[in-house]
Amino acid sequence: MTARISLEGKVAVVTGAGGGLGRAYVELLAERGARVVVNDLGTDVSGFGKDSTIAEDVADLIRSRGGEAIANSSDVSTPDGGSNLIATTIEHFGRVDLLVNNAGICGSQPFVDATLDDFDQYWRVHLGGPVNTVKAAWPHMVAQRYGKIVLTTSVAGLFGIRGQATYAAAKCGVVGLMRILAIEGAEHGILVNTISPAAYTRMHPAAGSRTPEAEGRRTMPVEAVAPAIVWLASDECSETNSIYNVEAGAIQRIAIVMGPGFSDPHLTPESIAENFAKVQAIEGFSEPGPIEPGT
Repeated sequence: MTARISLEGKVAVVTGAGGGLGRAYVELLAERGARVVVNDLGTDVSGFGKDSTIAEDVADLIRSRGGEAIANSSDVSTPDGGSNLIATTIEHFGRVDLLVNNAGICGSQPFVDATLDDFDQYWRVHLGGPVNTVKAAWPHMVAQRYGKIVLTTSVAGLFGIRGQATYAAAKCGVVGLMRILAIEGAEHGILVNTISPAAYTRMHPAAGSRTPEAEGRRTMPVEAVAPAIVWLASDECSETNSIYNVEAGAIQRIAIVMGPGFSDPHLTPESIAENFAKVQAIEGFSEPGPIEPGT
């Protein structure tokens, strides 16, 4: 039987940790012995407004339970915000072992109504946020030859949800970022993974309603996702470059695979049409690994 996983001595930074999933993450990380940095700008679900007390309240709660925590209200969608968050972490705790990029915004609109500015807003938070925080944390992790980074994607980006083009484009971009960080981090002892969490939070469209659907969503508590974060943060986990779907107490790896396909040295449009069943077939798939430059 696996011994109880402890994070004693680890320093964990979680963005968007003032409520919902992020709050569940820092609470469990602290319970398992990690010293935590609670980052939250304190915006509404659309990314507007600011309230530094959101992060402070969570840090206070953790300290009242005997844990070590500090609050930070930097805007990680900006380079200065990402730098400030990590600088504050190093100033208080001297290192950073785990960086969980959880901060996000949510909305819904058909693609035909979305402007480039709308896309930019989501890119800056969901993709720019991880870039800014990882940029700041990377040199510290390289110097200590150790680090765990967790990014956050979504089923919207991986599989698609109507009305979520702006959100999905950013969330799928996170997976591409993970691929490169995992490759470039391997030689420095930095492991990078992505989770696709599902839980009932204020960001869900049904939040606050009393419909049967909303009641069903309440069976998906944020606390059921947090154990995956502790596992990824632990020394027991040596995985990198993987995506995990986590919801309602279940966890499974999501993989991008390639079917055996159809091959013809004289490929023509007609031969593709004639053999399309083979082109589409996924049975006997393989999972491609990292591609080295020049190959």
